[in-house]
Amino acid sequence: NRFGQRKIYQKGPSLSKSPCIGHCALNQQQICVGCGMTRSEISNWRNMDEKEKEEAALCAENRFRAAKLQMRDSCGEDDK
Repeated sequence: NRFGQRKIYQKGPSLSKSPCIGHCALNQQQICVGCGMTRSEISNWRNMDEKEKEEAALCAENRFRAAKLQMRDSCGEDDK
């Protein structure tokens, strides 16, 4: 949503937090620029078990961080 809160999806009795923040747009690599999830992870989320969701969320976070670092480096910013 527009306040950056995470959506929560329910499958069965447990809850898993999706990395989705509602700023959905896929880049050329089919990765969401809002959360870092791949198109496949997004479409399969509801069918994933808890372990798969945790792994997908961690991978998405790592992808998102790497993309932010790459953007920062390409803009000429430094760590000062």
